[in-house]
Amino acid sequence: MSLDLHIFRTLSDNAGALIFDPVTKACAAVDVPDAAPVLAAAKAKGWTISDIFVTHAHHDHTQGVAELKEATGAFVCGPADAADSAPLDRILGEGDRVELGNDSFEIWHTPGHSNGHLTFASIGAKLALVGDVVFVMGCGRVQPGQMGAMWTSLDRIMALPDDVRLITGHDYTLSNARFAIAMDPANAALKARYAQAEAAKAEGRFWALTTIGEEKATNPFFRAGEAALAAAVGKAGAAPGEVFAALREAKNTF
Repeated sequence: MSLDLHIFRTLSDNAGALIFDPVTKACAAVDVPDAAPVLAAAKAKGWTISDIFVTHAHHDHTQGVAELKEATGAFVCGPADAADSAPLDRILGEGDRVELGNDSFEIWHTPGHSNGHLTFASIGAKLALVGDVVFVMGCGRVQPGQMGAMWTSLDRIMALPDDVRLITGHDYTLSNARFAIAMDPANAALKARYAQAEAAKAEGRFWALTTIGEEKATNPFFRAGEAALAAAVGKAGAAPGEVFAALREAKNTF
């Protein structure tokens, strides 16, 4: 794990994220909900932002990109549909690669939450930037008619090795944990993580970093293939994608 990470709160619950290569000193900001706290975080760490990685076009992830680029001269890359809200220097799509220092990220098109949503995945760095597809113990809202696409995106991310770290787009951790425990009440690992989420909220700690292995153990949407989750939404014996859709609909009204 050659890359250093710094994850912090921006706006009310958005994640600010900086990725730093200590060898080359390259530093990427992941999405920019608000330029000021990102600049302050980089200054506090002594890092100079060289790149901006945009996962998707939603305004709360792009509204600070122009200001941050103007302040730093950073090279901005992201999906084509973000070009209207962020000054992209390079448009990325499925199968492209992006370098940061000595590491490389493969670009995956992971739609469902938004049409052009991208995931930046690096097996070597054990890191994936998943935007609003995955949250700690949760997943993003799904566009109308896009449940199948969202499940395909999640299923692809779930296939990453268990030790891959995920930088997610928001801290909805406690509300996600409450839904997860309601769906999967016998899950011992989830009970422990739910207690951790309550403690983090009480202490004001920001929580938007997780791993594939932790999500496999506790995230109901990652566990859509488990019989207990299928039963919880009245879908015993159904395909995981169908169970996922039922779980997501249940979360919408939880």
